[in-house]
Amino acid sequence: MINNKMNKVQEFYNETPFPDYELSRFENKDSLKNHAKLFPNILDRSIKNDASIIDVGTGTGQLSAFLSLERTEVYGIDFSDSSLNKAKALKEKLDLNSLTLLKIDITNPDEIKIIDKQFDYLLCLGVLHHTGNAYQSFKNILPLLKSGGFIAIGLYNRYGRIPLKIRKVLARTIFKNNQKVKDNYIKIQIGDVADKERARGWWNDQYNHPHETTHTIGQVLKWFKENNIEYIETLPSSSFKDKPIEFCGVWNKSIYPYLPLRFYHQLTWISKTNNEGGYWITFGRKK
Repeated sequence: MINNKMNKVQEFYNETPFPDYELSRFENKDSLKNHAKLFPNILDRSIKNDASIIDVGTGTGQLSAFLSLERTEVYGIDFSDSSLNKAKALKEKLDLNSLTLLKIDITNPDEIKIIDKQFDYLLCLGVLHHTGNAYQSFKNILPLLKSGGFIAIGLYNRYGRIPLKIRKVLARTIFKNNQKVKDNYIKIQIGDVADKERARGWWNDQYNHPHETTHTIGQVLKWFKENNIEYIETLPSSSFKDKPIEFCGVWNKSIYPYLPLRFYHQLTWISKTNNEGGYWITFGRKK
């Protein structure tokens, strides 16, 4: 069953590379910097330049390419040929010698062993919820992280995803052939839809994906505890009040979110993460 799900997901990304974009948008390294959104910039400032990074599920490679601009060792791995081909085209166009791209299926531990390296930072953003078994895939990638290394896991939240699930139902029924509604739904998440390849990619990923799961903070805390990962923080924050990550960075230890606190915050995420489709990130450190 898992293999069948992953086959469908792989076929999906081979038909719809994600996150898609028009390659002409990136004329040089400066344009790659200029197009980077808020979070990649914060992430870039939060990771030392001499650190090694692996971007698990790099897709079309925008994030790994951006992070490789100031570093000597960045890996991007994915199992979609189409997505990797676009990532490779970007790498070649901008002459990103510090970026290594590999085709790896993270549901297969034997393929992960091929990398034969460990990294200071492991990023797995928006990937695990599209595997047949998110927790098993999480365990599979942990050997890639050094002891004392930092990890960031991005997932769809069970509560925060509710508004998008409602929009999905409406898009498939009442507004099935309404392009204006479709454009408005995409604008909620990415704003400008002038880049048609980007808009098409986002629509397919959010509304036509063959497999996704949703998760809670409590689940991820359990994953961390069972695998010797120290909890650091979530984004959005699940502490008493949001920290200004623009200034603090994303690897600063925060208060542990016990049940009442995380339940409260996840309820607020129904509206707070609406633009991200219920997406949130948990940060940790391998003991």
